[in-house]
Amino acid sequence: MSSSLLSRMVHGLKRVFAGRNGTRDDPGMATAEPKGSLAYRQNRDAIIAGAVPEKYTRIRAVVPGRRVLEVGAAEGVLSLLLSLDKDAVIALERQEHRHEEAKRLQAAWAEREPRVSRCEMTLGDLRTRPDLLDRVDTLVAVRMIYYLEEEIEPVFRMISEKVENVVLCGNSDRAAFWERHRGGGLPRTGFGPYDYYATGEGMKTLLEKVGYRIETYIPEGDAIVVGTHRTASLS
Repeated sequence: MSSSLLSRMVHGLKRVFAGRNGTRDDPGMATAEPKGSLAYRQNRDAIIAGAVPEKYTRIRAVVPGRRVLEVGAAEGVLSLLLSLDKDAVIALERQEHRHEEAKRLQAAWAEREPRVSRCEMTLGDLRTRPDLLDRVDTLVAVRMIYYLEEEIEPVFRMISEKVENVVLCGNSDRAAFWERHRGGGLPRTGFGPYDYYATGEGMKTLLEKVGYRIETYIPEGDAIVVGTHRTASLS
């Protein structure tokens, strides 16, 4: 890994995690006061009891590999679900209050399901933990990659050198925002042209550009794209 490329990745991921943890993902807003995922706040009691909204289960169904890193894991719901199927899961979250909530959720689930111990709740981000990429065969990122802005391609080229599979989930609100404005120029709100990467088209284009083959594409709702390839380190 070149020092310049790592520096660009670090700079971009700082913005990813800052934005990923906002209260809402309004296309007209770049940042917000962090309070947690809306889907989690609205369904917290049910989730603690084990009733998980379809928002999470639909992603779980298409994640390949046995060792998974979820970047920007928030309250850990998806990572805990994945731990029921996988050998190991790392739930990487930058915001301490969300990381602590994820640990509380894990403890509640552990009373019924010991397999959630496979999930490693990790406070931090890839700026300081690039080594995590060496421990997994799949990276998952939900509603976040557009925060990388101009750094998006360098970051994903770095990921492609280490990780065999990538699962991206977009944002239907931002995708609709992009579609409404793409013909006449995007307003100076939100992430402008980078809202493209909230769309299925944008996520597919990105993964193909850095060497992944698209294996699964689900356009409905928040689009899901799964890409795979054999990295040099794995071949």
